[in-house]
Amino acid sequence: MAMPSDPYPSPAPTVRFDVINQAFALFQQQMGQWVVIALVFVVVVGVASFLLNLVPVVGLLSGIPGMILAGGIYKAALKHVRGEAIAVADLFDIGDIVGPLIVAGILVNIGTSIGMLLCVLPGIVVAGLWMFTTPLIVDRGMDGVAAMRESWNVLKGQWAMAAVFIFVVGIVGVIGVLGCGVGVLFTMPIAFLSSALLYRDFFPEGAAPVDPFAPPSSPL
Repeated sequence: MAMPSDPYPSPAPTVRFDVINQAFALFQQQMGQWVVIALVFVVVVGVASFLLNLVPVVGLLSGIPGMILAGGIYKAALKHVRGEAIAVADLFDIGDIVGPLIVAGILVNIGTSIGMLLCVLPGIVVAGLWMFTTPLIVDRGMDGVAAMRESWNVLKGQWAMAAVFIFVVGIVGVIGVLGCGVGVLFTMPIAFLSSALLYRDFFPEGAAPVDPFAPPSSPL
């Protein structure tokens, strides 16, 4: 009887931290586009959240714009990893996956928040185990719960390293808040690119490997 194929690469990939340096190199390739994308993200999410918070009950939904547009940033990051040119339009090219992004975002936030209440560390662990949730929705069109389950399953054997990775990448992402917040336009893309590179280790595309450090192709 034929054995079922292994859905994961063999040998199994490992959580590695050199993707942060690789992400910085990628960021430098298309720095202008990334800064604009990050700026639009911050402005749109900030304005949308502010307006939602003006209404007491609706204010509970203030985190949803960020959940949705995080999918757009991952779409741009995965395109960049494939060696393609990116644009601000990628941030909004998520109309078909808004529902799964919201469902996963709410569930991940609830799970992480509960973990944070339990002496913080459990929150970091579950955030690490679920870090591939949004990329799986963007890249493979999975529903929110299925993406959470797939991310958890592929990382549970490396839960400690996944927790450290998400913590370090989180620090990279928020360190840009220093200097009047302008730095986040540079550090946030690096954080997303780092996660996208690691995601591609665990979930490689079926096509021939692409050198992400080759000059990006121009969009048609």
